[in-house]
Parts: sequence; structure tokens; C-alpha cells
Amino acid sequence: MKIIRIATVALMVVVMASCASKKHIVQTNEPTPVSPTKGEVVDAAALLRQQQTAFFTKVKSNATNADNITGKIDFNLKSGSKDITVGGKLMMRRDDVIRIQLSVPLIGMEAGRLEFTKDYVMIVDRIHTEYIKGDYNQIDFLKNNGIDFYALQALFWNMLFVPGEAHLSDNSLNAFTINLQPDANQSAITLNKGSMSYNWQAENNTGLITQTDVEYGKGKAGNTKLTCTYGDFKSLAGKQFPANLTLDMMTSATKKAKQIKIGIKMKSMNTDSDWEPRTTLSKKYKAVSVDDVMKKLMNL
Repeated sequence: MKIIRIATVALMVVVMASCASKKHIVQTNEPTPVSPTKGEVVDAAALLRQQQTAFFTKVKSNATNADNITGKIDFNLKSGSKDITVGGKLMMRRDDVIRIQLSVPLIGMEAGRLEFTKDYVMIVDRIHTEYIKGDYNQIDFLKNNGIDFYALQALFWNMLFVPGEAHLSDNSLNAFTINLQPDANQSAITLNKGSMSYNWQAENNTGLITQTDVEYGKGKAGNTKLTCTYGDFKSLAGKQFPANLTLDMMTSATKKAKQIKIGIKMKSMNTDSDWEPRTTLSKKYKAVSVDDVMKKLMNL
């Protein structure tokens, strides 16, 4: 039961500790244009820009049109010598909530629940009837890392995003650097701001995002890096959506360097909307400190 309890909390830490997003629009650090002297140079620059725009549009247009994504999952956690797998459910509603429910092996009873909404984060330990709940500014761990719901949503929904913005706009292209690699299978889209860097790898032919790298404090003590990889794409609401998501976090921001790897495999996938997006707890549940939970996790 203790392992299941820790697994529930671990997902929150992996996602949030590595996906800090400050509420600023990032501007691309492009060099000052130099006036060309020949017509062919103008044409080459214009052509490159057209190709970059076309690739960005292709990647952006792959975002699913579904308002709800739900399904049964296998949830795997690896940390040090620990390697556990439990069943559960993933339930997401666009611009509203991301919920992961974990079950007790063999029994099937819900053991824990992690719920991200636009207004709060809640972790529920069903086994010990405890919970953590607070908005993104009330919980120091979240506040200090500049957590943003829409950044988390983009990672889980396999989409591009600009930190601090709910959705991409017509001007969002200016926030990114497009690194076309026509001789390779994939090209890169990058975004940088302060100590944060984001890198999306997308297939040249399909525009599907196969990997997202988020790094905080690059080259410094306390560096944290999250690699999200996506696979087993399946049709969902007319688009391709990854049934497999792997979150691999490495951090030196703790006393001992940590690596935690989480795998979420969707065994089923649908757009069911008949479910309640908010969890209601009875009075028997006791509120606990996020710091206490973090200490338990760091002792893994």
C-alpha cells in the first residue's frame, strides 16, 4: 500500500518539478536581419520562412479536437531499485481538469487520485484517507516552480504551448525557433526563457510530436530535466493521439540526485463526457502537508 501511495505522489512531482512555466510570452532571439544584396538571397530567406511556417502549422494542427479524453491505463513507476505497475484511469477535460486514478493491484479498488484543475491541485490517498489540496500559489512547491495548468495540459495532450498562454494564437509562431532538419526524420521546435528551455521533436512527414524536453537551470547546480516521449499513436476524434506517454525526470535539485521514470499506457481510449470533473471528499479525509509528502518521496 505504501508503494501505491508514493506512486500517486510521484507523478505530481515528476510533472510539476520539471514543467515550470513562467507567465511571460517568450520572444525568439533571432538575429537582426541583414539587407541582402542579391535577389536570390531574398528568395532563399523567404522560402525558408515559408517552410518553417508550414512545418509549425502542421505540428500545431495535429492537436486533437476532442474535449474529453478518457481511458483505462497501466501506470508504471521506476525509481532506483523500485519498479511497480498498477492499473487505473486517465480522465481529461480540455481547459478544465487532468485526473489520474490508481488502483490496488488485483482488488481493483481505487488507491489514490491526482487531480489538476485550473484553480487547484489535489492528491487523494484513499488507503489512508488523507489529501493535499491548494491553488498553485498557496503551495510553496508549486509557486516556486511557477506551475501552470496549461503547460501540464499541453504535455499530456501532446501539444505545443507558450508559457503563460492558455492557447496558441496567430502570433504564437514568433515565440518559437523552428530548426528544420530536412535530411532527418524529425525537426525541432524550441523555446527559451530565462532558466527554462523547451524542445519539441516532431516528424517531418506527419508533424506528430514524438518527444518534448523541458529543462530548468541548465548548466547549474539544481538542474532538472524532464523528457516526455510519445508513442503508439491511435485515431481519436479524427486526429492521431499517443496511447503511450513516458515521463523521465532527472534532477540534482535534491540532496541526492534523483531519477524517476513514469509510464502511462492507455489500454482504451475514448471521448466519453459523462463523468464528474471535480472530486468531492467526505469529512473522514484529513488534510496533510505537501512538505510531509515531499519528504517521504525524497526518501524513496
